[in-house]
Amino acid sequence: MASNIFDILDSQHNAIFLVNNTLYTRFERFLKTVPPHVPLFVNRTIEQRYVGELRGRRYSVVDAGNILTFRAMIDGLKKRRAVLVVLDVDQAAFQTIGSIAHRWHVPIVPVHAFGTKAFAGQPIVADGRAATWDQIQSFLLESYLGSGMKGKINLFNELLEAARYYGDDWLIVKDISGRVTYKEFLLNTYVLSQRLTKALSPSVPNVGVLLPNSIGNAVTLFALFYLGKTPVMLNYSAGLQTISDACETAELTTILTSREFIEKGQLEAIEQGLAAKFRVIYMEDLRESISLADKAIGFARFVRRKRTSSLDNRLILFTSGSEYRPRGIVLSHENIFANVQQTRSVIDFGTVDKMLNAMPMFHSFGLTAGAILPLLSGVQTYLYPSPLHYKRIPELAGEEGSTILFGTSSFLEKYGQFAKPTDFRALRYAVVGAERLKAEVETYWLDKFGLQIMQGYGATETAPIMCLDTPLHHKQGSVGRFLPGIQHKLETVAGIETGGKLLIQGPNVMAGFLTHGKGYRRQEGWYDTGDVVTVDDDGFVTIIGRLKRFAKIAGEMVSLNLIEQLAARCYGSTDFAAVNVHDSRRGEKVILITTNRDVSLTSLAEFIDRQGYSRLHIPSRMCWVPEFPLLGSGKTDYVALKQQIEAKLSSG
Repeated sequence: MASNIFDILDSQHNAIFLVNNTLYTRFERFLKTVPPHVPLFVNRTIEQRYVGELRGRRYSVVDAGNILTFRAMIDGLKKRRAVLVVLDVDQAAFQTIGSIAHRWHVPIVPVHAFGTKAFAGQPIVADGRAATWDQIQSFLLESYLGSGMKGKINLFNELLEAARYYGDDWLIVKDISGRVTYKEFLLNTYVLSQRLTKALSPSVPNVGVLLPNSIGNAVTLFALFYLGKTPVMLNYSAGLQTISDACETAELTTILTSREFIEKGQLEAIEQGLAAKFRVIYMEDLRESISLADKAIGFARFVRRKRTSSLDNRLILFTSGSEYRPRGIVLSHENIFANVQQTRSVIDFGTVDKMLNAMPMFHSFGLTAGAILPLLSGVQTYLYPSPLHYKRIPELAGEEGSTILFGTSSFLEKYGQFAKPTDFRALRYAVVGAERLKAEVETYWLDKFGLQIMQGYGATETAPIMCLDTPLHHKQGSVGRFLPGIQHKLETVAGIETGGKLLIQGPNVMAGFLTHGKGYRRQEGWYDTGDVVTVDDDGFVTIIGRLKRFAKIAGEMVSLNLIEQLAARCYGSTDFAAVNVHDSRRGEKVILITTNRDVSLTSLAEFIDRQGYSRLHIPSRMCWVPEFPLLGSGKTDYVALKQQIEAKLSSG
């Protein structure tokens, strides 16, 4: 990268010098270094945010909705002049710049600005509109990530940057009990971290978090980030046995939860079971025991905006493993931060938006996209404790004027059925993840609300988003294009003619994973998604199917192996095979096949309940077959078995 950007700009003819304003740009400082003779173009967001700094400076405002506002820029380029363009949260304007560069055959010089320092990147040559746009999105990602200027990060420090940029008084989080500004959020985080210092053992890195979507949950996470602890997000809907397995896998000794949450969620049995094995700390007790000294120390840290020196930090989520117990996915702060910025590089959202997130924060979609992303991006978010309140959530969206809504296809189907058209009057983006978007849901939303649902594709292991279908780049039936920074390749799969098994690399791919009794294993090389996909010439990804033996029921991954093992334990026999088939209501359902006539679904359901597993592990139906089809290796041929069962179901 060249260091003297304005000498280059003066010597360069017929070029667009492009700046993406970010938390690190320090535009007010950068502007002072821009010579007065340089033609400056900004979008409306920059003009409104920096009205004082721009006073007395000649500049033009560009608006992608009105191509005439770009006339002065085009005239300058025709006269062989270089121009400087500074944009903020404006995908349409960035795309318009790419189109202008393509049409007039001029290079785009990406500028990475940090305070009074500016660096010119490799020029983007307009060799095709798609190629130019891909290069611009890569530039956007680099600028959001700090363009290599940032090393190891802590998400707490990034929150400090966001508060500085958007302002202490900016209202950032709401829940059913209240609302907080950045100032209040940070003060609470500093004070809680001081109290947790005395409550948590310094030698124990991992801390369990069993809390609903709430301001308190978000504050707890960032307090743990500040202390350099690793939050372990526990799925309170998974059943006692699965939660206990997760705690053991993460080698937990301490769990943070709330008495009020336990009572309202009717989780007393789970609470008692966990308390017998682990130390349970209640947030109510912590709040009541906060001393004046704790408050004074927290306030002093807030005044100084004290950063944490703890880097190389982690967070642990759980996904259903292919074996008996859940697998811990270890995400670094860099993984999560990268995925936030990758998303920002392909879709507009900012302070004009209001997000409604009912996806639980133990789910990677609800955590990264629904909680951390808005906190770091100045997007006011409402954290709602349950996605199952199908009537209340649309009402709340209308009351709050929500512009962004997250959910699964199944949840949006229910919301759409209960919602009045006015409930979603302000909605700009409805984003589904965790399961395939049903065509009938997509059509219903288009007809009733006039809104095209956006579809994401990802995995907990990728923090979680890999692909995103956006308003600017949409293809019916696809899950969109890969986010910038992600490399992919397809491996041929025997017996599958179209597409291949998807492997990826990128900054959002997990640091590693935890297996019960085996510990931590670092992720190296390509991550195998286990999914069969196609990728067309324009980069759109279409999912053909999954190779991994899971069912995706209402957005939750359920291990087919685990269901077989539970049946085997229940009946003392291994004559069981589980397959997943399509279900119009919940995405998929599980059919348990057996060669044993002396078993019943009722007794298995009772056994699964007694063992403390989620009822998602109870098969929808049990079918009898005289024998299982086998592969040459002697293993059950699940492909043939599934085809056999689907034929049986379709015939009634």
